[in-house]
Amino acid sequence: MCSQGGAVNNTPHEQSNPPLHRRVFSLANILSGAAAIVAFLIGATVWPSNRGIVLSAVVAGVVAGLVWWIAMRLVSGPSLESSLEDLTLLGSIPMDGSGPAAAIADTDALDRYTGLLREIEGRTTGRVLLVVSPSSGQGASTVALNMAIAATNAGRRSMLIDADSTSSGLSQYLSTGSSPGLSDIANGTSTLSQAARMWMVSDDAQFPMLPSGDGLHSANDLGGTLVAEAIETVAERADLVLIDVAPVELSTATTLLGTHADGSILVISDSADPEAVAATVLELEACGAPVLGYVRNRSDGAHRLAPVWWRRSLVHAVAAMVLLLGTFAAYTGLQLWYSWNQVDTETFDTFAIATDEPTTSELSEDDVELVADEVPPAPVPEVIAPTEAYETFLLIGQDKMSGAADVILFLVRPTNGAEPFMVSLPRDLYVTNACNGRNSRINALIRGCKSKDINGPSLLSYTVGQFTGIEVDHFAIFDFDGFEDVIDSVGGIEICVDYPTIDRKAKLSIAAGCTNASGALALAWVRSRHPQQKINGTWKSVPGAGDLARNQHQQDVILDLFSRLKSFGSPTELTAQVASVAGAFTFDDTLSLADAVILAWGMRDLDLRDIKRLTIPVRLTRSKTDQSILVATAGFDEVLLEAYGGSLPVEGSEAGGFTPPSR
Repeated sequence: MCSQGGAVNNTPHEQSNPPLHRRVFSLANILSGAAAIVAFLIGATVWPSNRGIVLSAVVAGVVAGLVWWIAMRLVSGPSLESSLEDLTLLGSIPMDGSGPAAAIADTDALDRYTGLLREIEGRTTGRVLLVVSPSSGQGASTVALNMAIAATNAGRRSMLIDADSTSSGLSQYLSTGSSPGLSDIANGTSTLSQAARMWMVSDDAQFPMLPSGDGLHSANDLGGTLVAEAIETVAERADLVLIDVAPVELSTATTLLGTHADGSILVISDSADPEAVAATVLELEACGAPVLGYVRNRSDGAHRLAPVWWRRSLVHAVAAMVLLLGTFAAYTGLQLWYSWNQVDTETFDTFAIATDEPTTSELSEDDVELVADEVPPAPVPEVIAPTEAYETFLLIGQDKMSGAADVILFLVRPTNGAEPFMVSLPRDLYVTNACNGRNSRINALIRGCKSKDINGPSLLSYTVGQFTGIEVDHFAIFDFDGFEDVIDSVGGIEICVDYPTIDRKAKLSIAAGCTNASGALALAWVRSRHPQQKINGTWKSVPGAGDLARNQHQQDVILDLFSRLKSFGSPTELTAQVASVAGAFTFDDTLSLADAVILAWGMRDLDLRDIKRLTIPVRLTRSKTDQSILVATAGFDEVLLEAYGGSLPVEGSEAGGFTPPSR
């Protein structure tokens, strides 16, 4: 407690009004937090879905609020009413928007503060009064300022002293600054006459004010003789000296100044903490500045001072919900970030291919030539659309044993709202190799261009862009083992056939009807080129099977896989799917996690049944070395024109108007 010598014993104060960290980690908070976590984990287990996570957080918040309320009812101290039962209500000041000095311009506010002064004068003959709150945010500084204004308007000689050195003190309203002030008097670096300045109430009314000053050499100086003499000098000349002080729980200076005061005015809001109120009353009593009464600030005073447990319980419930959802979201995001950082990447650079001349001396075993009487490859379209007209993704399935690309699937979404499309490029498609200017199968380009230090995915992406007239934005490569794992991670995909089907080379065996295929079975289905079906008890080769049938199977499988990946049931499923994709795919180094999230978000409402499936018209022929080759019989621009008419974006227009380039 305080003594007249100014020494401070903080032990009782700390026991009755513990510091912030002890209040945060109180028994009630710990119990409510633990109960919320348990409830959330149980709920997330019982309801493993996106909505279930939100519902679990709501239930956990309710549990947290109830547990906190029960714990506080069992271990709490006095209620606010009981903490104030021995004190007199001096008045109520309702909330208004008139600013900090409401009594200057608002006659109703002036009348309320004038009545408050009369109540105070009727209960004490003392002239020096502390204006104090049990905790921050109660509005003690505003009450002190308006009481000084009301006293001045009533013809009383009053002085206002700002002893609250925090940013919420009265000095924040002074254009002249806070120094010199009270702390400078206590330090012995300024006199009362040097530090005081006048506060204008009107043209013919003003009162002296003493700012807080810059800082104390020692807090005990406020209980010293220099401050005592200054306050005594003022009290001899003034009818009323109001000292605005910081809350007791924030500063020992308040109890030190209490040794110079005759009493205290307690300012509270209706949500004040009962324990803080009780502690403040006890300390002011011990320091010789007993509380004369209390002011209900920001209150009309009409309703009963009821316990605020339910409001604080609600705050705990909402805080628990927000904290749990935020923590879960952060944990999920961290898992996604970690999984994405495990992804292998390949450099995506087509600049050298586009700018350099082909290296004709670089021959490859993959280069093929047609016999003289065969038609050449279809002419390559000009680039007909600006880069921003399409969002594109090239999916490449690589056969590690042969080193060639076994799956080349181009996914394209026009940005003008036209339906997206996908097209499989047959692995035997006859194209020009930009590396050496010769011709080869398109699947062989995955081996890259060593003379220009261009990797296979970049060369293949460049060639697909040249062939279709639409640039490739990103690519993803998967090997078939990883492909199996991704399909297994989503629970398999559906494959439907009319008859029992086998392919001994692809190790395919599937029963008639619809089968939920595992990753291994789906892979066999995708790779099958020589299927046989059992019709009327006899195994017969499937007519028309080959690369074109494989392309159809690839598209079926990829669409089914996408539909399952984009409809994850919970964040846990999402992170598991990302982890499986991260382990199975290699992406280009220009695709960031943000790009992937935006791409996935753009796909969320896409009905995969609306994706157009385009087919490249080809004819089967053979090279001079008797290799099977598929030669395009029409340009890809003609394929687009037939599928979309004039609805695709073209160079120089934001939407509409597809025009095939001139030949």
